[in-house]
Amino acid sequence: MSYYIYRPVERVFLSDDEQSWTEDMFCAASFSSRALAENIATRELGDGHDAYVFDDGID
Repeated sequence: MSYYIYRPVERVFLSDDEQSWTEDMFCAASFSSRALAENIATRELGDGHDAYVFDDGID
């Protein structure tokens, strides 16, 4: 299962480079755990960020 960081207001995903944002989920960074994705979202956006971490649903 992979986890992604999504900002719904801007309709973008964190890109593979983990520093820019993309509208294309196929160019988005994927993470191996929810905790890792949450930590990276906090690193990139700060505490109280507006991003969601969600999984792709594939086991």
